[in-house]
Amino acid sequence: MNTKGRKNVDNERVDDDAVTALPQGLQAHSVLPDNRSALERGLELALAQQLYGIKHPFPDLLNAHNTSAAYLPYLAAERQLTVWDEQDELEVKQNLVSQAWEVKRLGGTRGGLKKALASLDFDSEITPWYRLQEQNAQPYFLDIVAWEKGNKALDVSKLHKLQRYIQDNKSERDEISLSLMFGVETQLGLTGAAAPVTNVVETESAATIWPMPDVTAPLAIGGGMPPPVNMTYVNAQAMT
Repeated sequence: MNTKGRKNVDNERVDDDAVTALPQGLQAHSVLPDNRSALERGLELALAQQLYGIKHPFPDLLNAHNTSAAYLPYLAAERQLTVWDEQDELEVKQNLVSQAWEVKRLGGTRGGLKKALASLDFDSEITPWYRLQEQNAQPYFLDIVAWEKGNKALDVSKLHKLQRYIQDNKSERDEISLSLMFGVETQLGLTGAAAPVTNVVETESAATIWPMPDVTAPLAIGGGMPPPVNMTYVNAQAMT
C-alpha cells in the first residue's frame, strides 16, 4: 500500500504532489462538513488542484491598458459608463474604463469630478463657492474651468459628453458652472546686436623725428677649401 503523503490539520493523509499548487487556505481548510470521509476530502483536493493548475487564459482581461481593444466596450458596460463612444481615441477609452470605479468611488467630490474630466483627456481647475471672488456666490456652487490636453480645438461632441459625465458624478445639490478653454501656442523670436562704442577726439601735439643712431658692427670674412682626393683605376688579375 502506498503511504506517500502527509497529514493535514484534519489528520487526513493527502498526496504531497496534489497540494503543491494549492493556496495554503485550501490545504488547511475544507468546505465539506465535519463528517466527511477521506475519499471526499481527497476528491476535493484533487478537483481543486485541477482548477488551480489551469493557466489563466486571459491574465490581462480586466486591465484596460493591456487587454485587447475589442474587449473595452464590454468592460465599459460592466462598469456602467454612460459616456461611451466608439469614435473616441483608444487612449480615451482606456482611461474611461480604467478610472471608472475610482470616479464612482469619489462621486460627489471635487476629486471625483477632476478624475472624470481627466478620463476624457481634459485638465481642469475646480473652485468651490467659498474661494470665489464673487460676493454673491451660493453654497454648493462649483466653478469648473477645463481645457483639453494638447491645446486642441473645442469639439462640440466632446462638450456634450463632458457635461453628461459631470452630471452623472456630481452631488445632487451641487450647481456647476463649466467654462471650456483652449490654448494657443506660438513662438516669438527677438534678436539684437550692439556695436562697441567708438569715441573720436581731435588733439594737437608737436612731434620731432628722432636722430639716426651711430651703429658700429664688426665684419669678418672666412673661407675654406676641402683637401684634394686622387682616384686611380687599377686592373688586377689573379692566377692560380
